[in-house]
This record gives sequence, structure tokens and C-alpha cells, in this order.
Amino acid sequence: MNENKAVSDKELLEAIKNLLKKSGHLNKFQAEIRAKVTDILRNREDLDKNTIPEPTEEVLLINELVREYLEWNGYLYTASVMVTETAMPSKSKTRGELCAEVGVKDDEKSSALPLLSNIVAAYTERIKRKLNKVRKDDQ
Repeated sequence: MNENKAVSDKELLEAIKNLLKKSGHLNKFQAEIRAKVTDILRNREDLDKNTIPEPTEEVLLINELVREYLEWNGYLYTASVMVTETAMPSKSKTRGELCAEVGVKDDEKSSALPLLSNIVAAYTERIKRKLNKVRKDDQ
């Protein structure tokens, strides 16, 4: 009888896990646990070190661009873990603020993508133009 109950409990747990997975709650719970563990470990490390080095403005900007990219793509749990792990402010910068810091004008075309994607696309386009110019000069 105990064997049947153990199998039933195992099946029940598996069914609950599958339901949580299908609803998306399992990923959310796992992300929240990771964020909390990271927060606890960070606090313990901070007590050991007694100081937290302040991130540079460049690091803060990059973190904000990555957060905007993650949130844009719907990676909300990943973004929440990142915010906790990097001790970022919980309130994110607006797209306008990020555009101003990066020196990018946001228009109808560019607003269809995350800023990080626009920056990478502009950079790769610039490299292609330089390569094409070099090839033309060599001919």
C-alpha cells in the first residue's frame, strides 16, 4: 500500500510541476528564488567586505541597455534577477533618457527595436561601409 501511495505522490508532484511549467509560474518561481539567493549572498559578501564598489557611469548605462533589451523581449524574470544581482535601481530609466545618454535619436523606425539592437545594427552597418570603402579603394 505504501508503494502505491509513493507512486501517487510522485505522479501528483509531476502533475503539479507540469501545470506550473505550462502556466509559466515555474520559471517565475525559479527566477524569484535565484534573485533572493543572489540577494542573500550579496548581503553576506557585503558584510564580509564591508564596502560595495560603486559601478561606473558606463557600467550603469550598459546595465540599463541590457535591462531594456531583456524587458523588450519579454525576459522579465531574467531582468529581475539581473537587477538584484547588479544592485540596479528598481525603477528603470526611460527610453528617452537612455537615448539622450547614448546620443541616439529615436524615430519611428528605431523605436520598433530595443536600443541595444539599434546600436549593434548601426555599428555593424558602419563596419560594412568601411569594408566596402576599403575594397573600392583597393580596386
